Amino acid sequence: MTQPRRPAEHPIAILVNPHATAARPGLTEYAQSRLAPFDVRAVLTTRQRGHAADLARLAIDEHAALTVVTLGGDGTAAEAAGALVGTGAVLAPVPTGSTNVFSRTIGWPAEPHAAIDRLVDAIANGQHAESVTIGHVDASGQERYFIVNAGVGVDAEATDLVERHPGWKKRAGQAWFAGAVVAATARGWRQPLIHASIDGGTPFPVASMSVACTRPYAYFRRRPFDLVPDAGSRGSLGWLAAVSRGVSGPAIASAGAFTGGWHLDSSQVAHGTASEGIVLECDEGMALQADGEPLGRHRRIVLRPADGLLVLRGDAPAESPA
Repeated sequence: MTQPRRPAEHPIAILVNPHATAARPGLTEYAQSRLAPFDVRAVLTTRQRGHAADLARLAIDEHAALTVVTLGGDGTAAEAAGALVGTGAVLAPVPTGSTNVFSRTIGWPAEPHAAIDRLVDAIANGQHAESVTIGHVDASGQERYFIVNAGVGVDAEATDLVERHPGWKKRAGQAWFAGAVVAATARGWRQPLIHASIDGGTPFPVASMSVACTRPYAYFRRRPFDLVPDAGSRGSLGWLAAVSRGVSGPAIASAGAFTGGWHLDSSQVAHGTASEGIVLECDEGMALQADGEPLGRHRRIVLRPADGLLVLRGDAPAESPA
């Protein structure tokens, strides 16, 4: 195992979600022990949804931490990220959730102990943080950042169904989400169309829309679900929409996302990037999800790209020690 070669330049706080799907006994202690030579200022445990953001601010303001390590899934990392944007503090997301899309897309191993070991290597060798583009959503005055994806329509309805049955989520995992998508698609026949405007352009009708700031959109076990190939460009969000109600648009998009992206040529979907923002409006309200968290129903939703989040990548070359 790599040992520190020089004093830490960035005091560390560790944020732990004890209820994360892949959390294991002893993992927090392992992280604390391995990172101890780099000045761990605090180990903070979340108690409820939304608490990670408060703890990230506490880590910066009261513990003077400049690197925040999260032991949790995409939700925990997203909450911490929202508190760290523009502060100069660095996020290092160790994956202990069910899917861990964000940490995997920036190169961290899927196995938590291996990710912690690589993090030790990165800090010991003076690896520089990188700035990444994430997303910001404003819905009925409710504002938050997202680090992977957001959506209205099918995936938001499916996310709501999944989160309302946490027991099935733990037992069936991603198979339960796939079933929820089928159920949400079937219910989509009764939903009104949404009016979408990209970068201030003329509104056009869609049945659902998925918005992403990174690729892939999700993983099913080790297999990437590359739904929005336009995502990942610095300073913009990628988006993909089903243009009509029914199963054809979501079915084509899902199949193509698993098999090389041929869904982008279908007349049932539209896609592109937004550098200024996306405005979605529906008089009867739209279900909204961000990073797998259901956020209720809203008549107007604004999504924008946001810069200023610093992260440590798991696949970045380390700097040579001074």
